[in-house]
Amino acid sequence: MRGKHEDQSPEASSTGPARLVVPTVVELHADQTPALEAARRSAPTASNRGWAPLLEACLADFKEATEAGDSASIPALVKIVADLALIERGAIRPGSRRAQQALRVGRLSLARRLITRHLAKPALSPGMVADLLGVSVRYLHVLFEATEASFSQTVTAERLSESRRLLREKPPQPIADIALACGFGSLATFYRIFSASEGLTPGEYRAAGL
Repeated sequence: MRGKHEDQSPEASSTGPARLVVPTVVELHADQTPALEAARRSAPTASNRGWAPLLEACLADFKEATEAGDSASIPALVKIVADLALIERGAIRPGSRRAQQALRVGRLSLARRLITRHLAKPALSPGMVADLLGVSVRYLHVLFEATEASFSQTVTAERLSESRRLLREKPPQPIADIALACGFGSLATFYRIFSASEGLTPGEYRAAGL
């Protein structure tokens, strides 16, 4: 794992001119599936610089945005995907302002996916995610400052979203199992947070068929 840092990364080495063809916005809009695969293939399968996971996270964001028809987000994601692919190939210096912006977006995207991946763990914390991401806790909080929700608010929102989904599933699961699956520390904590958010207890929410 790379060492923790604030807003600087070790420069990537390049043994020669980059030979990377980055898909344009038009190409990505025309047919996102081949474009996604082309961008994914642009990153070496074996890399110790850590850019590839950021690229994969942003590619996943791009795919989700296109599937949801979120046209407002697509151009920015295209640019970030292209820049991360160029950083991976050494065509953009990691210390440049352009690279740092792309890396911040990529790290935030990966941080959110790490939250989702480890949502069931009550021990999910800024320290845990920062360690997995290879950054300091302070820098992780800085990443979330650029959004409308802090790290803890993001975790709570994800847990509530997942609990609502599970409460709608058939056949119904025991509410205690749902609380555990969503990473709430206890059933009482789940009831308190869920009721404050929804104005209903989990059982009432399920009965209402919302």
